[in-house]
Parts: sequence; C-alpha cells; structure tokens
Amino acid sequence: MLTTTVQVSDPRGRMLLLAAMLFMLVPMPAPAESGAPDLWQTLIEAGATAREHARYADAERLFLLAGHEASQFDSNDARIAATFNHLGLVYHAQGQYGRAKPYYEQALARWEQALGSESADVASALNNLAEVLLEENDLEQAERYYLRSLAIGERVLGAGHPELAVAYNNLAGLYRKQGRVAQAEAKFRLALAILEGARDASSVDPAPILNNLAALYKERGLYVYAEPLYRQALALRRAQFGPRHPAIAIGLNNMANLCHTQGLVEDADRYYREALAVSEETAGPEGALTGTILGNWAWLIHERGLLDEAQFRYQRALVIQQQALGKDHPVVAMILDGYAGLLRERGQDLEARHFAARAAAIRAGQRASFRGARQVQPDVTSQEAPP
Repeated sequence: MLTTTVQVSDPRGRMLLLAAMLFMLVPMPAPAESGAPDLWQTLIEAGATAREHARYADAERLFLLAGHEASQFDSNDARIAATFNHLGLVYHAQGQYGRAKPYYEQALARWEQALGSESADVASALNNLAEVLLEENDLEQAERYYLRSLAIGERVLGAGHPELAVAYNNLAGLYRKQGRVAQAEAKFRLALAILEGARDASSVDPAPILNNLAALYKERGLYVYAEPLYRQALALRRAQFGPRHPAIAIGLNNMANLCHTQGLVEDADRYYREALAVSEETAGPEGALTGTILGNWAWLIHERGLLDEAQFRYQRALVIQQQALGKDHPVVAMILDGYAGLLRERGQDLEARHFAARAAAIRAGQRASFRGARQVQPDVTSQEAPP
C-alpha cells in the first residue's frame, strides 16, 4: 500500500509534527508469550492507531516493541520490513527526515529481498523514500523513485486503483515544486478523478490532494478556485479527526495563508492563532508544524508593523525549524530573510547582514534543486494512509 506522511512546502517542502501526549499509554492486550504469532500484529495495529492520532511517542514505543518481536522471525520475513517502514512513518510525520530515511531504506531492501521488486510494499517504500528525497531537495532522484513506485503500483494494483491517487498526488507535488505547473495540476486532477470514480476509496484520504491543488491555485492567484478546496479539505479533516489534531492545524494554517495572500489580515490572524493553539497541543510546542505556523504568523505580524511581537515569533520559529529541519533547510532560509528584514527596520544593520548572509548561503546551496521553482509562503499538506 502506498503510504505517505505529513508535508510542508518551503518552496514546497514537506514536514511535520511532534508527539503530543508523551506519557499517554496505548491500552495493551493481555500479555502474550514472546514470539506468539499475533503479538507482532497486535503491536503494529496499536502503533498505527497511536500514529494516526498523533501520539508519536506511543507509536514509536509500540513499533520498537514490534521490532523486538520481529527480530525472532526469519531474516526474509516481510514483517521485518513492515516494522521498519512503520518506524520511518513515525519519524517522517514529525519532520525527522534524517531518522526516517534509513528505516525506509531498510524496509525497501527487506521487501525486495522477501517479495521481489514487483510488489505493492516495494512501491510503498519507494514512495516514502521519494518523500524524504523531496525534503532533501534531491528532486531528480525523488522523481525516479516516484515514477518507479507508480509503475509498480499500476502493474500490481491495476490502473485506476484508488491507492494510485496517493502516488499521483505525490508526483504532482514534485512537479509543483519544480515549477511544472500544468503537469502538477493534471496529476492532482487525475488523483481526485480516480477517487471520485472508485467504488471503494475509503482507504485514501482526499483532503491532502484538495489541499495541494488549492495551494497550486493560490500560487497562481486563482483564489476563487483555491478557497473552496481548502474549506472542503478542512471540513473532511474535522469530520475525521475532530477539532484537536495536527491535520486541523494544517488546514487552519493553509486558510490563514490564503487570507494573508488576499490581504484579509484580520481573518488571517484569527486562523493563525487557532492553528498555533491546535498545533502546540497536538504536534507539540517544538514540532516542525508549530514552527511553520509561527514563521507564517511572524510574517503577517511583521507586515502589520508589530515588530516586537514579530521578532519574538521569528526567533521562536527559527529555533524550532533549525532543530526540526536542520540549519540548511530552505524553510530556515525563509525565516532568516524575514528576520533580517525586521532587524534592518529596527536599525540593527550588522545583525541583519549576518542573518541575510546565512539565508543567502542556504539558497546558494539549494540553487540547483530549486531552479524554476517559486519561493512562496509555506503551506502545509498532509497525507496519511493506513499501513
């Protein structure tokens, strides 16, 4: 099954979330004898439920326990690969791409060894690795992995299978990041058409695809098309998760960005405030999603001339994103640029030049990856599918 995670676009990167309730334990079944065939499955199912509800510390603990059980299996057992993939998803969902990547790589190698190169699980691992490569701005390799994943999925699942909508959505995200707008729109539309035409598309959440297509329209100034898509995505997520979930913070952030772009300052401020409250509660105060919302809100407040408040939010966003994404991530460069501009306005030219130089160095290192791409305010998108 094709499985992706939460994503943030910088010039269109992806990212997200930290564990919300670190000490909340997932109810466990009655103890079973170690090595019992159902214990691994029980742990995996409990971990998947914890991940879906953004209880990432619980999910990590359960998947590590599942890994201990899996260590007793034959080395070619596909359950070992599945455990690695689940752990990768947990770290990926928190924006910890460096931790997710080796788990995805191990999952891919184990699945290829156990199942051969033509399986839905191999397609899933390729897709997830492509997501990390996209974050690392290795766009050429990401495209190769996406296309290989999609080709396997079409052969194994059949053309028009609803899970292929995930693959088309992710490939469209790559095209969007590269500035290939027409191709991106076509793939997003194809993904939605697949879900609309499928008899049973319940395993695939359309909200991320709606979010991505809305963001594409927003970038093109087609706000009248973007707004209903953002609202539809947010309504779907509220129906699925309730009012307090990282996915809700994502939708609120994106609505705020749209309002900000249109100059609807009061509406944008209200959406950012609500998004931050939900994110801090569910994704954590140090989560990458929280950092994204803070950076976006700082930008708005800066434009309104509230320099003290904007400076505080820039600083906090910078600390969070450097920790969550790394000091050389393009999102960090965007925050540095905004902060440098604020310092110049305050007459702190020396400090402003320092932060602007850091931003320029990051962009220089990413220039080849972002050739043709537009740097815009970060939207956040999310895609999670069951394991």
